[in-house]
Amino acid sequence: MKYHRIKCNLYKAEGGSWEQMAEELLSSAVREERVVRLILFTRCTDNQEYKFQRSFLEQWVEWHFVSPRPVVSLVAQKPLVANLVLEVHSLVEAADEALTIEEQFTSSVRYLRIATPHYREIIAGGLCADDLNLPVREQSEQAFRKAEEILKAEQMNFGDIVRQWNYLERITDIAHGNQCYQDFNDVRTLFYASSAWESGYPAATGIGTQYGGILIDFNAVSGEVDIVPLDNDWQRAAHVYSDEVLISHRADTEKGTPKFERGKSVSDRRQEVIYISGTAAIRGEESVTTGDVLSQTEITLENIQHLIGLEEGRENWLEHSGKLGLLRVYLKNEEDAPAVKADLDKLCPDLPIAYLYADVCREELLIEIEGIAYL
Repeated sequence: MKYHRIKCNLYKAEGGSWEQMAEELLSSAVREERVVRLILFTRCTDNQEYKFQRSFLEQWVEWHFVSPRPVVSLVAQKPLVANLVLEVHSLVEAADEALTIEEQFTSSVRYLRIATPHYREIIAGGLCADDLNLPVREQSEQAFRKAEEILKAEQMNFGDIVRQWNYLERITDIAHGNQCYQDFNDVRTLFYASSAWESGYPAATGIGTQYGGILIDFNAVSGEVDIVPLDNDWQRAAHVYSDEVLISHRADTEKGTPKFERGKSVSDRRQEVIYISGTAAIRGEESVTTGDVLSQTEITLENIQHLIGLEEGRENWLEHSGKLGLLRVYLKNEEDAPAVKADLDKLCPDLPIAYLYADVCREELLIEIEGIAYL
């Protein structure tokens, strides 16, 4: 049995109109084989422009990709090293085993099913509410209902999700005494309650966007594949955070903690994919509030290094960087991008890295990093 891992590529564009840059990036992606997901990171001025760009992306994919078309997501996070960034997920396929990729539909969403005689993987993206002006809680409920609909159609449940991305417009805003991220976590907790979580919660990222409401992407896997949650003993598991970390007017028993693991391993015992959750300068459950972005970057990288088992030290990232396949670097302050990029260029040369302007879920944190590693 072989697990057909998903690889990630980055394409960047600078100059020209938005439509010209988007066409340039998408034309590069259409030449790749077995593309299953496209994520376009973009700058928007409001939700009206966001909806226009999302429509452009969806129509372009419909017209230029043959079936099975990739799922698409538009993420309103301003790129900081380029004007437009496209992340492309494609399937590494071996010739020695039967594999199919099929487009599937529910009443409200399209998704992909990857199937072999031994396992199935579901690729879902762009799950959002129909109205981006609804309150966070209602948008979250609609997005999770769409996810639930897909999983039920595949005879899966939330416990089969191995990687989830949660994009939240204005993630740290407070409305009616609750942080937007807390409202989202409360809804996530309600939907997750129906699953057993035998392999732990998903690897996940909860990150801010400038526009676009609530948006969810996920990968779910079921079958003869080893799926292992990865803990980091330097950090308290997010799903058991104490009340001090959660911002809500509700009683403790009603507050939903962030339901994710620090990482998730998916393997066939010959090769392993590690999904690295959104990681920041947190030890235990406390933020390391140095106020210095490079110091927070170093602590964040140490957390990632410890999670995936690279214990030799910061100076050896050069030696081990081949194990990393991609990083996304989310920065709270645009002006921090040049210094952070210069630091990471030394540590991880030739590694695809997207630098994005995004609010992190805690006010004091200046940077968050997620990624994927192949072992």
